[in-house]
Amino acid sequence: MRLDPKRVVFNRKLSLTEAVQAYSILVDTLKDSKDKGMYYYVIVQLDFIDNLFVEAVAPEEVHWLANKLSVDDRQALVCIMEFPSFWEDLKDHLYNCEINNYKRFSVFTKNDLMGEGNRVWEEYIGEDEEDAYYFYSNILLIQDIVSIIEMEDEI
Repeated sequence: MRLDPKRVVFNRKLSLTEAVQAYSILVDTLKDSKDKGMYYYVIVQLDFIDNLFVEAVAPEEVHWLANKLSVDDRQALVCIMEFPSFWEDLKDHLYNCEINNYKRFSVFTKNDLMGEGNRVWEEYIGEDEEDAYYFYSNILLIQDIVSIIEMEDEI
């Protein structure tokens, strides 16, 4: 597998020696990986030796957040890893202050319809049903969506 440097972000600036070592470790670690197109966030501790951690993030999640925040993919990857609840917190705050046109949505699944399972999915705050459907199906990976329901605020 060829490692695309545009899909790799390090948590700190590396010296040239550290960068070569880290890249070598990554290539060796990921050579048999079947994760094509993944983004990698690499956490490098200050002492470096045996302290390299790699987090893989699906491209769908990176592209979705990059689109929402109007940033590039690498910036979105940093946001996902360093500030994981940023987008959700921002949307919730804007929604609660009525600063945007967002609505609250819930998902109704086949298991809900059949009365099977007891999984409760999080509410989604977004622009429209299409936005909510994309979030539930591609980010939360819910396979059996029957419908997306717009929630009404209680007064």
